[in-house]
Amino acid sequence: PCCISTFLSVYLCYYGFIAVHIEPFQSCADMLKRGFEIGLSAGDTQTSLICGIQYIQKSLVSGMNLSSLKKESDYQMRLIDSHSQLSKMYMTAWQDIISTLIGGGLSNSIRSDADVSRVREFSETVVFHGVLQHFWLGHYDRCIYYAEKSSPLSDIGKLKSVMILFYGGVSCFHTRNKFTASSKLKKFARHAMRVMEDKGAISSWNYENKIHLLNAEFFSATGKKDQAKVSYNAAISAARSAKFVHEQGLACELAALHCIKHGDNDDASNLLKEARKCYTNWGSEVKVASITRQLENIIGSQDER
Repeated sequence: PCCISTFLSVYLCYYGFIAVHIEPFQSCADMLKRGFEIGLSAGDTQTSLICGIQYIQKSLVSGMNLSSLKKESDYQMRLIDSHSQLSKMYMTAWQDIISTLIGGGLSNSIRSDADVSRVREFSETVVFHGVLQHFWLGHYDRCIYYAEKSSPLSDIGKLKSVMILFYGGVSCFHTRNKFTASSKLKKFARHAMRVMEDKGAISSWNYENKIHLLNAEFFSATGKKDQAKVSYNAAISAARSAKFVHEQGLACELAALHCIKHGDNDDASNLLKEARKCYTNWGSEVKVASITRQLENIIGSQDER
């Protein structure tokens, strides 16, 4: 048992915190699930549950089907109920995010701003929770609000911090304040772009699509129409190759907005249909509904002509 516990601890440290910077997120998730199962069979419930929580996080970042992920998290929560209160807090956070991404309702369970300063070891998860929920619901100003909270906590050696930068960076181009007129948004976006470039030099699988998407957003915001289109296409292709179906959908959706801005409704419609397929495969009902509304708006504007 002692040897197994030591093995699991090393396994957890590597696949939970080191391998995510060099190996595909999906592979890390698979190995963490294996660690979860080994821990349960060996009776090391504590390490097993930590592997399980890390597995949920990596699977969410990988774009695993949300309905399947919800079943996994529900199973783990039943195991956690009789164990660590802190583990229960973490799993509740991930369950809330998954439920939001499926159905769209904002969670109240850990949304209090006071939580960020009261529970230091939990604070980054609270911030990530806010960033993810508001980003995928299209509340970009709120996403930036939460992302900026990560500044004193940020450690780009941690996956959550890197993803907060990515989602916050994309949000910079869609807030109420115009990107080109805001030095704060420019600074945040450029920092996000630099970090993605650095991470991409080590793991192109995990970050190439993110690099292209941030570049595309920058080109679009600064009036470089053709360069933006090339980068959007590269982001879509890279996300598809890496099997990040949620981020493929995102790239298609943002490319469609770029096309609409330049009056190209036909390409926008095709891109939105592709985005809807991706979000359907991801299992996000709220994103499917949002894309459907955008498609209806395009059809409505064409009918008015």
